[in-house]
Amino acid sequence: MTVSTARSLRIGALVAASLSLAACATGGQPRAGVVNTSRMGVIKGPGVVAPGVLQVEAGYLQAERGERIRRAYGETLLRVGLGYDTELRATFPSYLRTTSPTASPEGAGDAALALKHRVRAPAGWRPGLAFTLGSTLPTGAEAVSAGEAQPEAIASAEWRLPHATALVVLAGHRRAVLAGDRFGQNTLGAAARADFGRSVTGQVEYARISATRAGATDIGQLRGTVALRITRDLQLDGWAGRATQDGGPAEAQFGFGITRRW
Repeated sequence: MTVSTARSLRIGALVAASLSLAACATGGQPRAGVVNTSRMGVIKGPGVVAPGVLQVEAGYLQAERGERIRRAYGETLLRVGLGYDTELRATFPSYLRTTSPTASPEGAGDAALALKHRVRAPAGWRPGLAFTLGSTLPTGAEAVSAGEAQPEAIASAEWRLPHATALVVLAGHRRAVLAGDRFGQNTLGAAARADFGRSVTGQVEYARISATRAGATDIGQLRGTVALRITRDLQLDGWAGRATQDGGPAEAQFGFGITRRW
């Protein structure tokens, strides 16, 4: 069996498993509330989709640092409400392309699967809490794939504040892989979110990413996102950010996307 055939089979299995769970979860279940995307930033709150809800989120990312430009086409996430405050999160491979004076790797990236469970919803001074366990899967093209699974655990909390605002914090740890080297990668961040009327939500966040890999330097990312709810089941978003790393120029980032719920 060739490498490309094995990757195709893994992607096919991911699609089949996700759609099977989606069919089981959505059968005869009513939608609840209005659509809320998880594309607001790296800092994601403890919210999960309601039982029986099938939600697809997709978009585009571009990041520029000097003559190096990264692009991601797709960013497709399938969220399926499984009940008991739990959702399936299946990330399908984006098409990744990086151009620079020295190299231009491109190809389909890695897929990912995760389960997110909300321990409790925010109420009064008590924060909402959720835990996410999952892993990337080595389904991508050789030039852009990690080559191995990267398991990850994330904890998030959200405090509801007056005037339709909220404070969100997140901590995550990934067993990352780069060029065959396995190391720990930690993400810590906080975000302020606010609703402006019934249709517009904004979020400003700062995240710090550190790695245990020899020679690695921390990355700081500042990002702002605005989401516009078009209907109860359709939402658009746009964002811009800036990533800084010790010893190098800043990276300017932007993106946009769409979220559709069934």
